Amino acid sequence: MIQIHVRLHGDLRELLDTGGSKALMSLPDGITLETLNERLGVPVKDVVVTLVNGVAMSISAVLQDGDRVDIFTPLSGG
Repeated sequence: MIQIHVRLHGDLRELLDTGGSKALMSLPDGITLETLNERLGVPVKDVVVTLVNGVAMSISAVLQDGDRVDIFTPLSGG
């Protein structure tokens, strides 16, 4: 098992049970960003960029213990 720090941005914050935008998650070894998105209920079409430790990564990236993941949606406004 690994532990990662997840921070969701924009409308995605509503998906976390923590009542905030951050969570510490315990996940199985070898988990990818794509699988993380599925577990969180994040629609892949809604993701603009995903950062792992501050670096943009593809959804096929395998997460490591202690990683910090930020998932961003498109910004809206007017």
